[in-house]
Amino acid sequence: HYFKPKKSGEWQAKFFLQTVKFDAGDLPPVVDIEELNGVSAAAMRLQLQVFLTYIEKKKGVKPIIYTGLSFYKDYLKGYFDEYPLWVAHYHQPKLKVPSGDWHFWQHSDKAKISGIDHVVDFNAFNGDSLAFDKLLIK
Repeated sequence: HYFKPKKSGEWQAKFFLQTVKFDAGDLPPVVDIEELNGVSAAAMRLQLQVFLTYIEKKKGVKPIIYTGLSFYKDYLKGYFDEYPLWVAHYHQPKLKVPSGDWHFWQHSDKAKISGIDHVVDFNAFNGDSLAFDKLLIK
C-alpha cells in the first residue's frame, strides 16, 4: 500500500484490506512510505502507526515497512523498529543500515531475470530460508 500521510491511517488500512486478499504463505502486508506530503513528520508517524496497528489487529501479523534509505534515516528510524523493514537503496555495494535492522534490501530496479523480457526489481533477504518462512503469513 502506498501510504498518503494526509489521509487517515485507519481509512487507508480499511481500504487496503478491502482491496487485497492474503493467503497462507504470503508475505505480510507491506506499506510503502516515501514522502511527508506537506504534513509534519510527527503527524505522518501518527497516521502510519494507526495504519500499522489496524492491519496488525486484523491480520495477526506485523506489516512490513518499505521505504527509501534517506526517508528511513530522517523520519522512521527509532520509531517503528519493531516492524520488519524493507529498504530501497539502489546500486550500492552495501546497505548502510545495521544488519539486524532490516529484512529486505531493494538493491536495484534494473535486474534481468531469465524468462522475463523486461527489467525487474532486485531484492535481497537478510536471513536464511527458516527466517524467511517465519515471516510469512500462516
